[in-house]
Amino acid sequence: MWTRWVACGVKDRELLALAQANPFDVFITADKNFAYQQNLRGLTLLVVILDANSTRPDYLLPLITRIGDVLQSLAPGSVTLINDAGEVTAFQA
Repeated sequence: MWTRWVACGVKDRELLALAQANPFDVFITADKNFAYQQNLRGLTLLVVILDANSTRPDYLLPLITRIGDVLQSLAPGSVTLINDAGEVTAFQA
């Protein structure tokens, strides 16, 4: 079952902690700097970063639909990027 949850006014660190502590499987963000700004070690949920040229819905929608195609193949605790071309890559720090 997919659940949608949006938090406004919550810092990324707090939002990530909430997602980790509650029954969420995946954390999706369009913040390209997210993986560099947050400590992602020890997470059990998936992190998917939409690496788009814009955060306008018409740019993000194709990437969001791509998530459903690859979600089952991602390992728990992994950080994955999906770019504008729909290419899926593991985040390399």
